[in-house]
Amino acid sequence: MARATPDQVDALLLFFCGALVLLAAFGLAFYVGGLGGRARAARAFRFVLLGTAVTVLLAVLGGYGMVAGAPLIPHLIGAPDPGLSSVAGVHPASSSPYPAARAGYLIAVLVLCAAVVAVAVASRLTLRAWIVFSVLWLPLVVAPVAYGVFALDDGWAVAGLQVVDFGGALPVVAAGGSAVGVLLACGRGEHQPARPARPALVAFGGAALWVGWLGLVVGSEGALDAYAPLIAVGAFVASATGVLMWMLVDAVLLRRPTLPSALWGAFAGLVSVTAASGVLTLGWAMLVGALSALACATMVDLAARARFGPSLTLCVVTVVGGLVGLFFPGLFANGGGMVDSGNFDLFIAQGIAGMSVLLYATTVSLLLALALRFTIGLTRIRYGADRGLRQKRPVRTERSVPSVADPAGPGSAR
Repeated sequence: MARATPDQVDALLLFFCGALVLLAAFGLAFYVGGLGGRARAARAFRFVLLGTAVTVLLAVLGGYGMVAGAPLIPHLIGAPDPGLSSVAGVHPASSSPYPAARAGYLIAVLVLCAAVVAVAVASRLTLRAWIVFSVLWLPLVVAPVAYGVFALDDGWAVAGLQVVDFGGALPVVAAGGSAVGVLLACGRGEHQPARPARPALVAFGGAALWVGWLGLVVGSEGALDAYAPLIAVGAFVASATGVLMWMLVDAVLLRRPTLPSALWGAFAGLVSVTAASGVLTLGWAMLVGALSALACATMVDLAARARFGPSLTLCVVTVVGGLVGLFFPGLFANGGGMVDSGNFDLFIAQGIAGMSVLLYATTVSLLLALALRFTIGLTRIRYGADRGLRQKRPVRTERSVPSVADPAGPGSAR
């Protein structure tokens, strides 16, 4: 038996990491949906499944080229690549498997970004509105942002602004901002009351999300080299530190740390370590995980007054955690960070990239959702899709006055 070549080993790593990223996407549905009950978890899973199908089909029809192909509009977006012809080759059996493996991994990352939006809006949108929105959202929002990160030679973020984003924190921030835009278009008044959480679904989904996101971070290296184990351990350390920090915040502010607190902390640590996963030592990974969990827990507590439920918590963690991870190298990067060198260039570049992506994704998604709201309809309530799931408010009746002949009247007890 012939020994595996380095390209084959690296391709196997990317295939495995891509499978873990898909696990994270479906785990997110069970975790966040399970916080609202069994019915919400099932609906979130359906939305993620449909989003996955739309994302994969659009990627094969040409969307992958818009993310990592030859430039169509320099520094902004790539040329469509129907059928993944640029990575499959004329004779796939004799070509290297690495390009196809990288394409599969990047498509899985796009699926995860779509899953973030799907889970956040599943309790609000109709299935028809979600399918139309995802078809429009992927080329208009995700493709330009992802091209800036994954087109290493021409992307506006990595090649242009010299942004440090190894794992794709900018697309994650774009997904969180897009979910905020859709929720704003839906309006707070139509939000449904939360159902009792299902601990089994929450635990299973949170564990799958934790393990799957490790695949996203490790796969960002793209090769099984000396740095891959350090990246994996760093991501695990950041998530563990996030667990402890979020539970500490809940213990101080609410005096009742819970299972969702621990899992949200792990998620916050993983999101924050995504951007700088390739340049963090274990000590810095612990710090960024703690800072992200502290910032996310504080913002979630403030945002709870909006009463959007777990959907808003998901948006806060993806946006705030991603921004913390982006700003962190600008402050503490060895040689280029503001603290070490006194140079603000990297910090400014990281801030411009993160804030511009957040503003762009939120605005475009809000406009798309409003367009759907006034055309085909947006929310579930318009079509009565959740009939039977809504809690009926008890009807208040006037207190009856007992009759004199009533044996249960006031005089009967004497």
